Amino acid sequence: MQTSYRRQIIKALATLAFGVLPFAALAAYPERPIRIIVPFAPAGATDVLGRMVAQKLTEMTGTPIVVENKPGAGGITGMDAVAKAEPDGYTLGMIITSHAISVSLQPKPPYDVQKDLTMLSVLTLSNNVLVISPIVPANNVKELLNLGRDGKLDLSYASSGPGTTPHLSGELLRQMSGVDMTHIPYRGAGPAMVDVLGGRVPMMFDAITTAEPHIRSGKVKAIAVTGVNRSPLLKDVPTMQEAGLKDFVVDGWLGLAVPAKTPPEVIKFLSERIRQIMASPDMQAWVQSQGMSVANYSPAQSDQFLRNNVQLWEGIVKKSKAEK
Repeated sequence: MQTSYRRQIIKALATLAFGVLPFAALAAYPERPIRIIVPFAPAGATDVLGRMVAQKLTEMTGTPIVVENKPGAGGITGMDAVAKAEPDGYTLGMIITSHAISVSLQPKPPYDVQKDLTMLSVLTLSNNVLVISPIVPANNVKELLNLGRDGKLDLSYASSGPGTTPHLSGELLRQMSGVDMTHIPYRGAGPAMVDVLGGRVPMMFDAITTAEPHIRSGKVKAIAVTGVNRSPLLKDVPTMQEAGLKDFVVDGWLGLAVPAKTPPEVIKFLSERIRQIMASPDMQAWVQSQGMSVANYSPAQSDQFLRNNVQLWEGIVKKSKAEK
């Protein structure tokens, strides 16, 4: 009986110890600098947002949060480094829309965005705007599509490059409207916009922040935005859904992820502080100034959002390859 009793006590103590260990480890977390990998070059919106979060997280935790730029392969190089890092809470990565798109475009991605990463938060949402050259005799999406249906206008569209949200927004418009369109890729949004401004290409989807100056000056006409809601920077421009294309929603987004198998307690610690940061007035003001909106999703919401996003782009890309 005594031996059996001792075994029960030892088992109970072991169970208690294992239950306490994660919280004991969390009590010391973070005990060394944390790095946020930005998979793009410095100065872009992803980099700026990453640095703002890093600064505020440093202030909240008293631990240095270091931003490391690791560009390459359209963001894949940096995110691969995140996916392969130790799942100990000391490596975070800025993850964006293109990482969900690349699943369908890359023949053999070096990591699985859904299996090798865990989302901390979708931080912001943004959308593109459909702009047309002033020489195009249309003032809304319906009139534009009718020109294409009637054969009065070759509806080619410029984009900042293959596989980008502007490209795939155009592809989605082609699929949903049934109107033939030709994709003309450029090496960046700037050269693409030049040809739209000059009337050499009738239209393009572009980021609102880069298109806005041309819209305000009247050099292009904005006829729809791609988000669920209207943009705070273009309040008079309807959404694609309002323009008559039900379920046409293309959100660009920026978020934070960690390697899969990062302890739940660490994820909770980080996500709670990140949500406080994104809810702060100065962060919300900056996000709105960039033509974005604060999403501030929980880890569970963010994981579901990522899965939905991967599925959305997979369907668009597969249909595109089948029909072209």
